[in-house]
Amino acid sequence: MAPVVARRSFQPNEVSAGGVVVRVVTDGNEVALVSDGRHWGLPKGNLEAGETPADAALREVSEETGIGRDTLTVVAELGPSEYVYRRRDTGRLVFKRVHQFLMTAPAASELHRQESEIADAAWLTFEAALRRASFADTRRALQEALQLLQSSVAGGDH
Repeated sequence: MAPVVARRSFQPNEVSAGGVVVRVVTDGNEVALVSDGRHWGLPKGNLEAGETPADAALREVSEETGIGRDTLTVVAELGPSEYVYRRRDTGRLVFKRVHQFLMTAPAASELHRQESEIADAAWLTFEAALRRASFADTRRALQEALQLLQSSVAGGDH
């Protein structure tokens, strides 16, 4: 039997932040997903100099979705996503870490996508978002956020 090797974290050369944005509607919660025209995922973007991951997540979510930054609230930090990809323009391998946060938006929030980067944006139920998400790390963040929301409601934290 082959030995089990624990997954180790790597030193990223690109760091982003974003997250699962939730709004409460009449029949439950909806989450915002964005698309670059090929893949559906969570709104996110690179940290700027001197910016904390939480501040970057709020800024990027606001920029990509059009939801006012001052109306977004970070509820919890989720596990980070780590992956490697090859840049299409240079062919360079990028080791990326994405800090993920669970955040809430007002129920009346509408999505106004950042046209320069986002091809489409949608409010979806968690179930529909899990089906539409293009990558496993997006589905993991959605599942973690849903569990947190269910445990805080069940635990009476609110």
